[in-house]
Amino acid sequence: MIDNHVHIGWFSDGYHKPADVWRAVREAGIDEVVVSSTSTCAEKYKLVVREMRELIRLGGPKIHPVLWLTPRMMRTWGLCFMLRSKVKWQGVKMHWFAHREWRGNRKLTQQAIDVARELDVPMLLHTGVDKCCEARVFEPLCLDNSDVTFILAHGRPLEQTTQVLSHCPNTMVDTAFMPTDDVTTLVNNGLAERIVFGSDAPINQLFFKKEMTTEYLKRQITELKTILSSDDFNAIMHRCPYKK
Repeated sequence: MIDNHVHIGWFSDGYHKPADVWRAVREAGIDEVVVSSTSTCAEKYKLVVREMRELIRLGGPKIHPVLWLTPRMMRTWGLCFMLRSKVKWQGVKMHWFAHREWRGNRKLTQQAIDVARELDVPMLLHTGVDKCCEARVFEPLCLDNSDVTFILAHGRPLEQTTQVLSHCPNTMVDTAFMPTDDVTTLVNNGLAERIVFGSDAPINQLFFKKEMTTEYLKRQITELKTILSSDDFNAIMHRCPYKK
């Protein structure tokens, strides 16, 4: 099973060590992870590279690193450092809620997409209920860059996500913090093949303080297994667009 949305590093609830995160997901039955570092938000580029290298030492080819871009990284030495770090980035990420400049700076945003294009990897986009990062905001980007695969993290709002998936064949959606009813709706709309499993672990600890990450993951997997056909469940849990 593959978790397409995992984090390591500093977050508002403290530091999530690579070894601790890897242990938690493995104990939940997850075999591979697509991972980005929240330490990026503190612009700690050297730390991010050390974290990724540590995680790769633990998981080898089962680790799929995602390069989380920030506007500051794009304008400074950060991007070159990351690209020359010898970490084989298998995805690129933008988080428009965390970094609002993306929406107002089309040139910089296109440069970020070009990074994904040059690396020949998917672009992960955070979607949410805030107007700056609703799913429909990204439809023009997806249409104008049809040679790049975009993954709509969280799939919010659902109606807009369904619209983008329908209009843009180069898009997918991950289930990180997605209600099971939303997953069912996507499947019923014929979009099962565009869904990948994601959990946002260990950010769950911020919202479900009494539930350890391993137990949270087990619950997520069980809930999906309950609502999906065996074929859809197996396909979604084993699908990973970041693999090269």
